[in-house]
Amino acid sequence: MPYPFKLPELGYPYEALEPHIDARTMEIHHQKHHGAYVNNLNAALEKYPYLHGVEVEVLLRHLAALPQDIQTAVRNNGGGHLNHSLFWKLLTPGGLRSPWGS
Repeated sequence: MPYPFKLPELGYPYEALEPHIDARTMEIHHQKHHGAYVNNLNAALEKYPYLHGVEVEVLLRHLAALPQDIQTAVRNNGGGHLNHSLFWKLLTPGGLRSPWGS
């Protein structure tokens, strides 16, 4: 999903990973930490409407082609947003009961 980027929903409640990760830690990390990446990425792209339709993966892949004044912000905040979006999907409430993969 391109600009304006949005904080993804977790798909599970903050307390779903207790006792391993407490609800307050999850809420802070999701709302404040990941939320800051999203807000800062949107702020960096705000004055460049021609980039508003571009997915974060494409922005990161072509970082050197972006205006120089936003390259660091896109790298740090776009990368943080993308990594955290993946992170939330990888966490499994209740954990896996058997190994997977090869």
